[in-house]
Amino acid sequence: MRAGRPEPTFVTLPDGVKLHYRVQGPVDAPWMVLLNGLLSDTTMWAGVLPGLTQRFRVLTFDSRGQGKSDAPEVGPYSTAQLAEDAWELFRALEVERPWLVGLSNGSAMSLELMASHPGAFAGGILTSSVSHIDFAMALKAEHWARCLEIGGPLLQFDAVAPYLWGDRFLEARHGVLRAYHQAVTGQATHHHGALHQIRGMVTWDIRDRLGAVREPLLLMVGAEDLLTPPWKCLETARLTVNSRFEVIPGMGHAYPVEDPKGFVARVQAFIT
Repeated sequence: MRAGRPEPTFVTLPDGVKLHYRVQGPVDAPWMVLLNGLLSDTTMWAGVLPGLTQRFRVLTFDSRGQGKSDAPEVGPYSTAQLAEDAWELFRALEVERPWLVGLSNGSAMSLELMASHPGAFAGGILTSSVSHIDFAMALKAEHWARCLEIGGPLLQFDAVAPYLWGDRFLEARHGVLRAYHQAVTGQATHHHGALHQIRGMVTWDIRDRLGAVREPLLLMVGAEDLLTPPWKCLETARLTVNSRFEVIPGMGHAYPVEDPKGFVARVQAFIT
């Protein structure tokens, strides 16, 4: 391990799965949890952490099948399972009433957590948050899974990339993004983990439970988001009782990655 880099830290869940996590920020600050999107790990939050750890006690973690966390052979991993893993992690680390900040599948996990544990969270800032996985999204996800099985992470990247980032950002950062994707999904021991995550989310549907989510929500989506476009995310706002919906000009699916400073500013303004 290089000097200055913290050693990985882990919590073992009741079923024996080890989750990798990191806590940063002032000890006495309010808690905030960042929940990763699909096919990513905690490094996706690198750009936003400097702006958030000044005011919040920030927990980042890899779900089962991601990053340094365990990837059990038996799958798929449902969104509800990933949310329950997160809940067990919070209990182990004594995380109390955190703000949940999620992207895509991390937003789905956040909604699962708030619907299942009313009153346990301060609120949520959710990007690219749909209320269910529809037929078209399930087709895309299965295509990505097949690309990973047949051609590995780089073929999968070529299938996924146009849906994840806005046009200008993708054109400017294509090489860096492709290398990052290969590093995250290219470990042989974790191919099955990524596949289990993809195939575990395709049946997710929380529409009939969203009325139980009472916490304040900021729901954001990029105007150029082709995977979860604004009209699909709008349904989540309509089905929740205390939400604000914002469409971010010029952004694709991964707003916290494309414009971390702008993202942090919106998060802090909403919480304030």
